[in-house]
This record gives sequence, structure tokens and C-alpha cells, in this order.
Amino acid sequence: MQEYILTAAYDRATAVERTFLDGFQASMTRSGAAFAAEPSSLDPSAERRAAEQDALRELGKRQERGHAA
Repeated sequence: MQEYILTAAYDRATAVERTFLDGFQASMTRSGAAFAAEPSSLDPSAERRAAEQDALRELGKRQERGHAA
């Protein structure tokens, strides 16, 4: 029984870690593109805003699933 509990706790912790690292990687990718942008392109295009909104929605979905697990 103790082994089962420890295994479940470890699996949950690694799943949380994977979710965090995936989100962090996506954030780094978006941030890297923002810092690489030319100074004259401070106002994002409609396409860029749509991509950011999609990313926020996806993040919200992941967080909802994390609370249900």
C-alpha cells in the first residue's frame, strides 16, 4: 500500500513538473520572439494578438485539467 501511495505521489509530481516545463518552454519561445522583434514593431499585429489569445486559452485549459486531476 505504501509503495502504491509513493508511486502515485511521484507520478503526480512529475506530471506537474512536465506541465510546468512545457508551459515554461512555450513562454520562452514567445518571449524570445518578442525580444528579437525590431523596436519599430511594438504594436503587435492582429495575427500576433490572436496567437497570444490562443496561448492564453490553452494555458487556461491546462490549468483547469490540472485542478481536476
